[in-house]
Amino acid sequence: MVRSILLAVAVSMLSLSARAEILFEGYSKILSNDQHIGYVISRYEFDAKKKHFISTYFLKTGKGPTEVTESLKAVADSELAPVSYEYTNLAGKESKTIDAKFKNGTMSGVILSGGKTQRIEKKIPKGTFLSTFLVYLMLKSKEGLRSETNYEYQAIAEEDGAITKGQALVGKEETFNGFKVFKILNTFKDMKFLSYVNDRGEVLGTNAMGQGITTELVASPSEATANLPYSATLLKTLFGNVPIGQANVVYRSLKLKEAEANAPAPSKQMGVPQGQGIIIKAQPEKAENKGN
Repeated sequence: MVRSILLAVAVSMLSLSARAEILFEGYSKILSNDQHIGYVISRYEFDAKKKHFISTYFLKTGKGPTEVTESLKAVADSELAPVSYEYTNLAGKESKTIDAKFKNGTMSGVILSGGKTQRIEKKIPKGTFLSTFLVYLMLKSKEGLRSETNYEYQAIAEEDGAITKGQALVGKEETFNGFKVFKILNTFKDMKFLSYVNDRGEVLGTNAMGQGITTELVASPSEATANLPYSATLLKTLFGNVPIGQANVVYRSLKLKEAEANAPAPSKQMGVPQGQGIIIKAQPEKAENKGN
């Protein structure tokens, strides 16, 4: 279940450079058969000084003995070849961490699980990438992110360090929660799930097929976290600060609606020239129906 969530949405305790440009940042709520069970906080950025892409996320579901948390910080170079990653999973009393680095086509690292230490070292075939960067690899590919394309790949599953072949089928453009998106059917590690992705590579929602688990990008942190525990200290350690979740189309759309609703109506007293009104730039295209 957790893996399906993490691949769509999708952590080294490297300090975040002040020069890093945030490409995407948002909070998504996790639903199980329409019941709110958790949240995901995700950020993608580019460090212009180091020429590194950075993917960071934190996931939380359940409470008490059923609580599961996962985190990942993955680093790739300007061509999205892997540089390093740190992964952590805590499920009840069980824990697992992976610390891996990449150099000269080789991955080396350590897995700590169940009180046991396992060292890993393996050759990485050319073109292999960390699975968290899949959408950005698709954006950078020759075909780009467009309808009716088939993207076959091999990627590293961060939760076990294994190299696995995958396939992403991009369907026709449709709408999801009123936004124009591509519906992508991804097959990876014998699992299938749908992702709803806009042309900027922002994942607006996911559906783990056959499991009843979905995610949905929301405009505010509180809508995603609801009444689940929330540790600002942990998030500061992982992200460098507490993410505000505003670098995404859902938040921008909400702000535009609020601006429109609060704007005074044009009048002669206000001196608005005839034929001109309030101009709001970069308003996302909206539609009525929600994608399936």
